[in-house]
Amino acid sequence: MSTNPVPNANTNVVTTEVSWRKKYRNPLMNAAFWGFWIGFFLAHQGGVTNNGTMVSLSYVIFTLACLVPLVTKK
Repeated sequence: MSTNPVPNANTNVVTTEVSWRKKYRNPLMNAAFWGFWIGFFLAHQGGVTNNGTMVSLSYVIFTLACLVPLVTKK
């Protein structure tokens, strides 16, 4: 009878590595969702107060929120 060098290890089970896209898909999509809302809020407030910095920041946030789903797609 042969002995297993690692106790309690089942050698019949093959574990597969889960990609980071699949692993972090839900948190990243939630971040993109909130990024759109924050971007809309900043664009609105920047337009109302005539603040170009807030509008520019909203463009940056919109861009990041659009890139997240492209990176984490299935």
